[in-house]
Amino acid sequence: MNRKEIDLLTMMESVTELLDNNISLINDKPAIVNILATLKENIVNIKQLKQKQAVSTKADYAIKEYRKEDMIANFLVIQAGVGAVGVEKNDVRLKTWSVTTEADLNHMRESKLVQKGHELYELAMTVPGELSAWNVTQEEIDDLGASTDSYLDQNPTIRNIKSKSTQATTEMKAKLNESHSLIKDELDVLIVPFKKINPTFYGEYMNTRIIISHAATHTKPGDKAVDMK
Repeated sequence: MNRKEIDLLTMMESVTELLDNNISLINDKPAIVNILATLKENIVNIKQLKQKQAVSTKADYAIKEYRKEDMIANFLVIQAGVGAVGVEKNDVRLKTWSVTTEADLNHMRESKLVQKGHELYELAMTVPGELSAWNVTQEEIDDLGASTDSYLDQNPTIRNIKSKSTQATTEMKAKLNESHSLIKDELDVLIVPFKKINPTFYGEYMNTRIIISHAATHTKPGDKAVDMK
């Protein structure tokens, strides 16, 4: 949730709390009672959607980041060996692989990083014997091949989580907008008669409505909450 949405939810909770605390004043006003029930239900739904929106992808990204770090570390070891073999054999194709730095790899797009890792793996597979003399093992070569193949496998899971989070965000915004409209277009109007019936209650209600005015739209002190869009 962004700051505006958090402030809107806070305002909704303040309004429902005020109405609950003054239920004796509104019990004979079914329109207000019904709005109160709807707002309370929406608040529960919004909080549930907020949790879905905040579904943590930290674990998934941590796994992926670990795979990336492992692949890059392996890449650098094999690259160094390939470069050394290239110098030994005066093979320009092999020597050019020694120019990619760790910083370059860390800043590469995922697809390019995987492609480059796979290309190095295939190149290393052409000189495994020579690489062993430079302390590059077949296991390390195989690990590089496996890590490039598996690195992007994590993406579907993350995309799925993002999709669910995006859907929750959309539904949450809809509930917030629905609630805000309900308060602004109906409840505000129904509360106006209390300016005469019970000025204290009316004043308290207006104070709860001003929360959204100040936080979300930066209106000047004294602006009416019912003017908020």
